[in-house]
Amino acid sequence: MKKLLHWYFGLNIYIQLFPFLLLYLAICAKFAPANFVDDEERYVRFANNLLHGFYSPPLPNIDLWNGPGYPAIVASFLLFKLPLMAVRLFNGVLLYFSLALICKSINRYTSKKTALAFAFILGLYFPVFEKLPLILTECPTWFLISLICYLFLKLGRQQTFSKKYIVLSGLALAFLTMVKIVFGYVIIAMIFVSLMLFLSPKSRLAAKKFTCVFSLSFLLCVSYLTYTYHITHKFFYWTNSGGWSLFTMSAPYANDWGDWKDNPQMLDNPNYKVFVDSVLKLTPLERDAAYKTKGVENIKKYPKKYLLNCVANVGRLLFSYPFTNMEQDIKTYYTIIPNMFVAVFMVITIGLSIFHYKKLPDELILLLFFILIYLAGSTLVSGFRRMFYVTMPFWILFFAYVLTNIVSIKIKKD
Repeated sequence: MKKLLHWYFGLNIYIQLFPFLLLYLAICAKFAPANFVDDEERYVRFANNLLHGFYSPPLPNIDLWNGPGYPAIVASFLLFKLPLMAVRLFNGVLLYFSLALICKSINRYTSKKTALAFAFILGLYFPVFEKLPLILTECPTWFLISLICYLFLKLGRQQTFSKKYIVLSGLALAFLTMVKIVFGYVIIAMIFVSLMLFLSPKSRLAAKKFTCVFSLSFLLCVSYLTYTYHITHKFFYWTNSGGWSLFTMSAPYANDWGDWKDNPQMLDNPNYKVFVDSVLKLTPLERDAAYKTKGVENIKKYPKKYLLNCVANVGRLLFSYPFTNMEQDIKTYYTIIPNMFVAVFMVITIGLSIFHYKKLPDELILLLFFILIYLAGSTLVSGFRRMFYVTMPFWILFFAYVLTNIVSIKIKKD
C-alpha cells in the first residue's frame, strides 16, 4: 500500500486528478437535459447574436440581461457547428483544470500531499454538480476564479513588477466580469482596496502590482461600457437585470423574504400584480429604471424589512433557504450539509486571519477582500446558492493556507 501511495504521489498532478475529469464528463453525459432548462436558451440566443455581428437588439428593445463573456464561449462552439453536448462536456473540462490550478496554488504554501487532499475536497463539492451538465455560467465562473487565484499567487510571490502576470491577471478579471457582470462593481471597489496597501511600507510593491491589475481589468471593460452607452445612451450601464433583482429583494410584505420571482409568480401575487402590470408595458430600459426606483423607495420606507431580507439572503446564498412560500423538501439537505461545514470553517479561518493578519500574504488578503465584496454585494439583491458556491475554489485555498500556516491540528499519541 505504501508503495502504491508513493507511486501515486509521484505522478503528474493532471494524472492524479484525472479520475475527476472522468467523473465530471460522466455527469455531463448522464444528466444533460434533452431541452433547454433555466437560462440556457438565453445564452445560446446571445451566442447566435454574436455570430450574426451584434449582441443586443437596438432601442427600444435592448437586451443586456447578462454580459457577453459566456455567450462568446458558446459562440465558439456554434461557429464550428459542434453539438450543444460539446458545450456541456466543456464544463467538466473547466472544473478539472480548476482543480489542478487550486492544487498548484495551495502547493505554494504547503506540501503537495496536503494540497492534493484539499483539491480532493474541492473536487467532491457536489452542489456544483447540479449545474455541471447545463449551458450556464457557473462552471466558467468557477474556473475563472480558480485561474485568478492562481495568477494572483504567482504575481504576489514574485519580488519584481511582473508585467506578464499583471496583464494575465487583468485579462482574467475582465473576462470574469464579462461572464458575471456583478464583478464590474467589485473591480472598482478593489482598486481602492489595493491603493490602501500603499499605507503599509512592506506592501507597496504589492499595492503597485495589484492596483495595476484592477485598473487594467476595468480599462478592458470600458469597450463593453462604450457599447452599452452607444445603444442605451446611459453612462456606466452594465445590465438591465439589476433593477428586477433589487425590486424583489426590497419586498416589504410580511412572509416575503426578498427572493427572486419571475413574472408569472408576481402576477399571481396581489402584492406585486398592480405594479408589475404597469411596468410590463414599458421598454426594457424603462422597466429596469422603474424597478430600481421602486426598489429604492421600498428600502427607504421599510429599512428594517430590507435588512431582514438581507439576512434571509445570506441563508439563501449558503443554504438555499428561506424562499417565500417554499414547501419543505428533503433536497434542501443537498446544500445544507456541505455548506454548514463551509460556513463554520469560514467563521473560524476569517477570525484567525484577523487576529494573525500579519501572517497573511498580500495577495491572499486582496483575494479575500475580492470575494467578500462580491458576496456582500450579492446579499443586497435577490440571491441564489450558485452565487456563493462559485467562490468555493477561493475558500478551499483560504482554508488550506490558514489551517497549515497559521494553526495546525495534531493528534496526541499515548
